[in-house]
Amino acid sequence: MLKLILVVIAVEAMVELWKKAAPLQPAREWLVRVTPFLYSERQQTHLLQCPYCLSVYAGVAGTCLYFYADTVPAKWLIIALVIHRLSNFVHLAMSALRDKQLDIRIQRTRRVQ
Repeated sequence: MLKLILVVIAVEAMVELWKKAAPLQPAREWLVRVTPFLYSERQQTHLLQCPYCLSVYAGVAGTCLYFYADTVPAKWLIIALVIHRLSNFVHLAMSALRDKQLDIRIQRTRRVQ
């Protein structure tokens, strides 16, 4: 069960990386260019640019990782993606705390003046 949860987090990380990672932009643009048959008239977008559609493809890749998760390369990839994604959540939490702390300081200095 833990392996499945880790793969789910890894799949979510794959989708986010595909959508937002600048180093992957040339690969994204190339794949969109060479697969015009994946353009959806109804959605007015390419299926590799739609996060919902992309999660299906990433889910297929995640399923492959799930069944090969006992091999060292797959295990390392899953762990790296999970650490990446969880570290983003820690970063968000720390940023929120920092923003709260700065707001308290700003409010305190406004009252003193």
